Amino acid sequence: MPSAARIRTLPARSEPLFLFDARRPVRNATPDMIEKVIDHADICIAQCNGRMKLRVSETMITELQAQGRLGLDDHRLADLTIVWDPQEGQVISVRDDARLRDASNRWAEWDALWDEDSYQSEPQRQAA
Repeated sequence: MPSAARIRTLPARSEPLFLFDARRPVRNATPDMIEKVIDHADICIAQCNGRMKLRVSETMITELQAQGRLGLDDHRLADLTIVWDPQEGQVISVRDDARLRDASNRWAEWDALWDEDSYQSEPQRQAA
């Protein structure tokens, strides 16, 4: 039986590793951000038990910023999805897609390398 002195623990990592180096958002969703999504949601999907999935689209955020109802830093509201229960008056879950958006932006240049135009020969590109 091994002694307890021989058991060693692995050093803890400061941050978990994500696929494709997608990092967590710098700023977590605040209660103020969640309230703004509930107030200004233009995308509402009905779910079971009377719950609703709420989102704010990019166009709605742009319109509300032009009206002065949202600040210039509120573009991040488009990353949030809120599941709201109006009967209970409470938030069931909050999903933040900021790290997925950031990862897709970083990989967009790589994806552009494999578009159909890059496989055409020079005379075919000029003819098109």
